[in-house]
Amino acid sequence: MVVAIVGLLAALGLAAASKALAGANRADSTARLKAVGQAIFAYAGEHDQLLPGPLWPGQVMEYDASRDGRIVRDLAPYLAIEHRDAPYLVQRMIPQAYRRNPTSGRMADVRVYVMNASIILDGQTTTPFGTLITAPTGETVKTAEPLRLNRLDRLPANERWMLSETDQKHPSVTVAPWRASTPALPVHDGFRAVLNFDGSASLESAR
Repeated sequence: MVVAIVGLLAALGLAAASKALAGANRADSTARLKAVGQAIFAYAGEHDQLLPGPLWPGQVMEYDASRDGRIVRDLAPYLAIEHRDAPYLVQRMIPQAYRRNPTSGRMADVRVYVMNASIILDGQTTTPFGTLITAPTGETVKTAEPLRLNRLDRLPANERWMLSETDQKHPSVTVAPWRASTPALPVHDGFRAVLNFDGSASLESAR
């Protein structure tokens, strides 16, 4: 009887600890996204309202001063990210939930966020963060420039997200060539942390 009671209490304790950890992970993810949103607004304020970019859709958290298309490089001055000549992983940009859901390969290769790379604005499909392609020579080529942030205040509800945490079930990730460099499932048990074009961050259902 005593053993059964101890076992029950232990199970309840583990459940409470697991719930608390999940809550802390969700709060951590949304706080990091809010910081990114503030940095994007600060960047736009100093660049004639232009969004940073052009950016790749899948974003790693490795700072590399020589690589175009990475949000950690473009927003470095606004997120107090240290400039270094050699590439390095910006650890504090990685949500705790991603550290607890490792994927195969290096953490520097994990696509933590996916940008909203295609929206319908005024009846036309466009790319808010511009477009990059890799030429046959291996050179990165800009084919479209980012939009101005103040043009995006009239988007339909389903297109108002700016960037989202990644996983292999995300609609913008399922056919991406870097899909394997993301967690298999949403890291918040059916929810994803999302940053919107108005700067708000929230958890959205992944179902």
